[in-house]
Amino acid sequence: MKTLEELTIKYDVDALELGYTSHYASLFNDVRNDITKVLEIGVETGRSHRMWLEYFPNATLYGFDIFKSGVEEFHRLQAGNPYLDRSVMFEGNQENIDDLKKFLSLHGRDFDIIIDDGGHTMKQQQISLGVLFDVVKSGGHYIIEDLHTCSGQWPTLYGYEVIQSGDILTTDLLKSFKNKDNSITETNYLSQDILQDIRDNLESCEIKIGKMTYKNPKGVSYHWPTMLSFMKKI
Repeated sequence: MKTLEELTIKYDVDALELGYTSHYASLFNDVRNDITKVLEIGVETGRSHRMWLEYFPNATLYGFDIFKSGVEEFHRLQAGNPYLDRSVMFEGNQENIDDLKKFLSLHGRDFDIIIDDGGHTMKQQQISLGVLFDVVKSGGHYIIEDLHTCSGQWPTLYGYEVIQSGDILTTDLLKSFKNKDNSITETNYLSQDILQDIRDNLESCEIKIGKMTYKNPKGVSYHWPTMLSFMKKI
């Protein structure tokens, strides 16, 4: 089987240049054959979707996306994919609770891994976490990528306001989880009860640095290091 690094190159996924690949590999290399159910929020052209399908050879890979951009390229790249029998797509908005609940009504619970690589706004990240953390199986992981959007460098992304007035930064929320304190009791999108339920069912929360300094292909230097987090369910 190909390594995750080899697959990021094969499918032209930016996880390698962002510095994420080594973190994923260290966590999942030894159990990749045991993973059977993965949800990826944010499909776009489907490059990472195809990478995860090959990396987890026994998993059904669910893709959740609004499918407003990159759709033509997505269909072009999906053509001939030998793993399509394990690929399930759902069109929805990750900040819409009804869409998230509809997805769950169709596709159930007990996800080994949920990866939020969606719109990267505080609202999207926190609403999705509040609805979906509960459906991660015991010992599974909820992962949020590209936390550097919390820097405020990007006022909008994909047409959405990244940090709205009164928002708690997702990085600050995750640090509260990591430190096992109650410094944040609620956010604009997460009630006290939901936050307490997450804390009660959280074994660990780690925020990982990808690259300390990063300049994207468009030549934009990031103000913060690239970051992602791994939340493990009890």
